[in-house]
Amino acid sequence: MERDTRELILSAAEAVFADKGFDGARVKDIASQVGVTHAVIHYHFHTKRDLYQAVVDRMVGELVELATSIPREPYDPRLKLERFFYGFFDFAARHPSFARLANLETGHGDQHYLLDLVREHLAPQYAKARGFVSAGITAGVFRQVDPEQLLTAIYGMIVSYFSDNPFIEAILGEEGLLEEAVLEHRRDVLMQMILRILLVNPPA
Repeated sequence: MERDTRELILSAAEAVFADKGFDGARVKDIASQVGVTHAVIHYHFHTKRDLYQAVVDRMVGELVELATSIPREPYDPRLKLERFFYGFFDFAARHPSFARLANLETGHGDQHYLLDLVREHLAPQYAKARGFVSAGITAGVFRQVDPEQLLTAIYGMIVSYFSDNPFIEAILGEEGLLEEAVLEHRRDVLMQMILRILLVNPPA
């Protein structure tokens, strides 16, 4: 139960920090969203800075877990790419505020906290992803592409869909683009687009 409360606090805090910024976010608003008292927040996280860092730690931890879950053997570059893409898409769906939080300044001397964690923990995993794309090219499974540009494009097409969702809905004149069924369809369509561009022998 205590763990569930902590997770609820982190989810609410993630949304409030992304919406209000660090200085604008108020702990009492986070407590109100969860339905607990300010004292309960303080019990789990002594300061607002501690709470912000816990939000960031959770997101980065999920990304590291995703990256390290891609097996090295048996080697199948297409399956690795699909697992990487689907895993990151699902992460972005759980954390649509990831991009905004990456640019959040805390005002407490650690405004680069998230970016520092990314450099320390995710940059090496990103290098591994470049490696399996390069290996797929060498094996003749993937076309000749720039692995870094490919992975950057994948990042952009996923993250921007969530971070810019109000803008996208306004352009398309549609609502509900973050509903589960819509997201599942978009995820599959994007994956098929990537495979058709990337595979030497794409599916018919």
